[in-house]
Amino acid sequence: MNKIARYFAITASIAAIAFAGGCGEKGFKIEGELADSDNDKILLEKADFAGYWTIVDSTRTDSKGKFSFSQPQQGGPEIFRLSLDDKYIYLPIDSTETLSVASSKNGFGHDFTVTGTEQAQRMAQFEKDLIAFVPYINDADSLKNFKKRIYNEYMHDSKGNVMSYYILTKTVGNQPLFDPTTEDFRYIVAVANNYNHFRPEDAHTPFLLNLARAAQRHHNDMSGIHTVINAEEITMFEIALNDENGKERKLSEFVGKGKPVIVAFTLMRDGATPEINRQLAELYKAGRAEIYNVSPDRDQYGWHEAAANLPWTTVLDPSAGQDKVFVQYNVGQLPTFFIYNANGELSARCATVSEIKEKL
Repeated sequence: MNKIARYFAITASIAAIAFAGGCGEKGFKIEGELADSDNDKILLEKADFAGYWTIVDSTRTDSKGKFSFSQPQQGGPEIFRLSLDDKYIYLPIDSTETLSVASSKNGFGHDFTVTGTEQAQRMAQFEKDLIAFVPYINDADSLKNFKKRIYNEYMHDSKGNVMSYYILTKTVGNQPLFDPTTEDFRYIVAVANNYNHFRPEDAHTPFLLNLARAAQRHHNDMSGIHTVINAEEITMFEIALNDENGKERKLSEFVGKGKPVIVAFTLMRDGATPEINRQLAELYKAGRAEIYNVSPDRDQYGWHEAAANLPWTTVLDPSAGQDKVFVQYNVGQLPTFFIYNANGELSARCATVSEIKEKL
């Protein structure tokens, strides 16, 4: 064999090995076509266990409106979504499937089809059911019946599939569809039990169990099953959450250190918060108190940007206000403030910064 023949033989062998290696890589694919779309940017986003969304990839449609994504196999079932101009199509991914999405640029997010797996088709149908129901969502009886139907059709026999988790944590207009502070806690407990029974190792299970416990405790408190503890009887309820740098910050680092501490429960991305922060800054700069700011924002990126500009300690509640912290402090609306005095005793609960100023 001459040198040229040997060169091509070696090259062909390397290509074959590389091709075989590529074929062995497991993952999932999303293929799509959008009518009337050309060079439009589409994002692929992934949900974490608390419902926050992270961009994992992006692409653009070609001249025929076609696009595709390829991602490595996940460690377990996950929720992804396609994003175009703040409109979304949600997709459940179990393992190595290929999903096909058909829509149009104008119909994206409300007029679409998804094929590839039965669960993906069912999720698409749920989204359409929800879109059709939204005009009636303020009618209490209609909402109650809708949630009962959704639970029976999509969640009751789910055996802990990722779609049931997705529906349970779905928000409509920044409000949870299934509200853990209402009788919906029964649905939350049922789904959490399903996950615990059928998928105990699933990474979503601890979050759902914590959510269910918090919802159950809230229901018990509201029903008078447990005696409500007055603020004067409490020394301190510990809070241990991560700040904008990912470092765990405990409330006990500040309380009882010889200076009052304001625990502020606020939504960082709420329109009223900048003025609240301005007023808190006056107290902070004057040295009148330390501030420990807890936020249940779902928009973690917006929260991070706002928190990074504040001089006091800010932490994010990843359960979006549904874990034991909000139950222990009996926080039912935002903003809510608490004051620990210089001796570390919980001395006051306030609804406004003006009240804080009066009680410090």
